[in-house]
Amino acid sequence: MLSEEEKISALSKEQIEQYQRDGYIVPDYRLPPEKVEKLQKMMQQIVRDNPTLLNQPIICPNVRNSGVQGLKVDDPEGWMDVATDPQILDIMEALIGPDLILWGSALFYKAPHKGLPTPWHRDGRFFPIKPLETSSVWIAIYDSVIENGCLRVIPGSHLARDLGVHVTTPTTTAILQEVLSETEYDESQAVDIELKAGQMVIFDVYTTHGANGNSGTLERGGFSLRFMPSTSHYDHAAAERTDQPGGSWDTRPLFLLRGVDRCGKNDFTRGHPQPQAATEPS
Repeated sequence: MLSEEEKISALSKEQIEQYQRDGYIVPDYRLPPEKVEKLQKMMQQIVRDNPTLLNQPIICPNVRNSGVQGLKVDDPEGWMDVATDPQILDIMEALIGPDLILWGSALFYKAPHKGLPTPWHRDGRFFPIKPLETSSVWIAIYDSVIENGCLRVIPGSHLARDLGVHVTTPTTTAILQEVLSETEYDESQAVDIELKAGQMVIFDVYTTHGANGNSGTLERGGFSLRFMPSTSHYDHAAAERTDQPGGSWDTRPLFLLRGVDRCGKNDFTRGHPQPQAATEPS
């Protein structure tokens, strides 16, 4: 558990207050160049080997043979190395407490000139987390700027602790089909989160966010890590809409990265690759 002094070294008091007020923060910490270079190489492998998955959230690259989406991934340990970065965990501990569970990860890729937009939404629409307390760390794999569809947020939209009204709009021209009703937000209040490769934005589960399409010449890639305090229960049995793109809520593997399971209900075996049975020698 971090002391108060250690929390302040991970994030300033003003940064913690900003997160509580606005529902997002861009911390000072940036992944070192060698980690960024490795992230970019791993992203290129995912893009090369999984062309049919690029216009949807690509789930759990940090889990070998997860069975989610038929994802082909060469180096899940490399993705997990980023997820367990000690300074990222220090930041999350400062924000949501000392008992940290990584319950999900996802890649988001927008190809130059044709990467699809991500409509406005609030996370948690189908997350089977009780109580619903979770935050996302969105790491820029390449520079993320307005021209290539950087993340956008609406500050303060998390304060009501309400997921809002979402509507289904079947489409092939956007990454998501469950979108926030236009009555739920004021786009004039949106803030563009431009990031250098290796920088990250952290946002609350209730924060309204989205992204435009990629109209520029640069790739845009993001690696999202979802953390929850272990006082919450990830209830696999209560998962809904498990077949939607980016779903599989009922098989998400949980990783207790710090502390203990405070609620005592979380299943840390579901979704993890099962060991191969030993075979008798012939």
